[in-house]
Amino acid sequence: MIKANVELFLEYIEEIFGTDYKISKFNARDNGKPIYLFTYKNIPERGMLTFITYGLSEGEHPEWSEGKPELILSLETSDPTWGEAIAYLASERRGIKRFSYGDFFTFEEPISVESKMGGFLVFSPSILDKDRIEIKTNGKSIFLTGMYPIYIEEVQLIQEIGIKQFWFTPGFDLYKVDRMNLVLYV
Repeated sequence: MIKANVELFLEYIEEIFGTDYKISKFNARDNGKPIYLFTYKNIPERGMLTFITYGLSEGEHPEWSEGKPELILSLETSDPTWGEAIAYLASERRGIKRFSYGDFFTFEEPISVESKMGGFLVFSPSILDKDRIEIKTNGKSIFLTGMYPIYIEEVQLIQEIGIKQFWFTPGFDLYKVDRMNLVLYV
């Protein structure tokens, strides 16, 4: 019997991250299948949370010719709001936005009370090797796609200096929600 894509997805993330997760469900704006958020505690390290969506890949987008994204976010935090924010983006923007490397998503308010960050940058997931981000399915592959919180002001900075230079700017930390706003120091 052929396994459903969700079964293949679950097997894959459970093989990598284990089965000790919490699942939350979010209704999708397009009235399609819901978005699910898997929350892992102490992954990849103690004191961190890793959030992974499922359901974004159930949609269609004209630019998803090689595969479809699901979002992954890892942070030094205990606040689930960060994961809820990426699930919200998936539920509101499925089929509208491509969620490709270099894309930005911003909110009008800070994402969490822990930080003044109000946006995300889409890029390669930091906690997985390149050969571990693809999940083979019955249709197009699913690619785990990294989400990184940023200050809204940093969008313009990234556009000016590029992601690579931004990534290596002193003070940048992928996992810290209270890192400095790099616009103030560049």
